[in-house]
Amino acid sequence: MIKRQTTINRIFKVSGIGLHTGREVTLEFLPRREPGIAFVHNGTIIPARYDMVADTRLSTQIASNGASVATIEHLMAAFYFSGITNCLVYIDGPEVPILDGSAWEFYQGMWKAGVYEFPENGVYLKVQRPVEVSHNDAWVRIKPLNTLDITMSIEFRQPVGKQRKRVTDVENAFSIVNSRTFTLLEEIEAIKKAGLAKGGSLDNAVVIGEDDVINPQGLRYRKELVNHKILDLIGDFYTSGYRILGKVEANKTGHYLNNKLLRELFSDPTNYAIY
Repeated sequence: MIKRQTTINRIFKVSGIGLHTGREVTLEFLPRREPGIAFVHNGTIIPARYDMVADTRLSTQIASNGASVATIEHLMAAFYFSGITNCLVYIDGPEVPILDGSAWEFYQGMWKAGVYEFPENGVYLKVQRPVEVSHNDAWVRIKPLNTLDITMSIEFRQPVGKQRKRVTDVENAFSIVNSRTFTLLEEIEAIKKAGLAKGGSLDNAVVIGEDDVINPQGLRYRKELVNHKILDLIGDFYTSGYRILGKVEANKTGHYLNNKLLRELFSDPTNYAIY
């Protein structure tokens, strides 16, 4: 387990295409002394925090003073798995690149850069009281536990159907890190009509056809789709600014409910303790 605040040991860059904008974008990662992850776009610093989240349609977008950065969730999950608490990310476009649709390439870049540890703690948020949010038949709840334990349930049309996955050793669950984002074939046209997914392809997303996965190589894991939902949740939860400790149960959750849970959690200081 991470004991103290950390940052990357050296500067590195990652480039790729934005999933929704289709634009080439470069990220430059810099060590940071101040607590937290923050993006710099058009000269504006945007903390990667739950209260900076401005849009949750198909991705998590943060915004401040007219500047915004979208699709931060996979990168935030990579920071979590790498044990990085503090970092400054310069970005020359409006959206984090999708890369292969998972957090794997971001994680590799951080691993190669190495970790520098500071003396300060204040890394963990321990849930003290149960918190739950819901919308129709979707919900996510968290209750006290001394570790992070996640159970995720999803349900889509066949051939996906219902999937459920529990992860108890989240910090070492590397099958989560490289599980890719996914979509149903019939949803692609509507998403593109909305001006999104301009950079989407079989290279960066799993596409579910009528009878099977369309991608030539198929799935990386039997439960890759529910794995990816867990990845999204971890990335969204890391916008709390802390490594959350609690028992999480989620059903059909997405970026909106993940953010709503954090807002509810932080609405009452008796809900949590920081150490």
